[in-house]
Amino acid sequence: MFDIMADLTRPALLVSLPRNDPELARAAIDAGAEGLKVHVNLHHAAADAGFGSWQQEASAIECICALGAPVGIVPGTAESMCSPQDMQGMADAGIDFVDAYLADMPVWMLDTDTGIDIMAAVSDHDLPPHGTPQGLTLISQVRMVEASVLPHEEYGKPLCLADLKTYAYLSEMMRPGDVPVVVPTQRAILPQQVASLHKVGVRGILIGAIVTGKQPDSIARVTRDFRAALDVVV
Repeated sequence: MFDIMADLTRPALLVSLPRNDPELARAAIDAGAEGLKVHVNLHHAAADAGFGSWQQEASAIECICALGAPVGIVPGTAESMCSPQDMQGMADAGIDFVDAYLADMPVWMLDTDTGIDIMAAVSDHDLPPHGTPQGLTLISQVRMVEASVLPHEEYGKPLCLADLKTYAYLSEMMRPGDVPVVVPTQRAILPQQVASLHKVGVRGILIGAIVTGKQPDSIARVTRDFRAALDVVV
């Protein structure tokens, strides 16, 4: 996934699936998604959906990986994180990267030899005045950063200038290490707004249930709209 973003002059388009369902994955890929994200071991607030353990979800996720697009996985929360054995199973299934909040990600994930890349999700608690993302570029295993910077009560509201400022700040902080910043649709981001995200340094758009809905037809339609908007970004 990192290589795709490095090669593009516009932000890459990723789709976060509301269920680990190959039908949804195929709808997203056929509509232009360049990467997918699946989940285990958690309840997803935006999708209002629960995801089982790796053992419970592995069969469906293997089918999703077999479709050929890069696939990332949220491996759990601090209270329900996957095991090193699970992560090896994820690598064997074809998972390309794991994506977890800084406070949830155990250090052992940085030291595995599975070949899985790391996307570190930065929350509002990792930004001033609570904290700082400084130092992330010094951790070589971190190949991408997800700007998951909004509390749940802010989900689904329109994109505002303050959001662009935050994304610009994080993109600038990651620039010395050439670490791409990916923005998820915690806000109700519109396709015509991707040019503004590109201008502030964002290198990936991760669309999920807040904008895509949860059914194959809506996922396909919205993914197609975002892909068309991204294809003309300069």
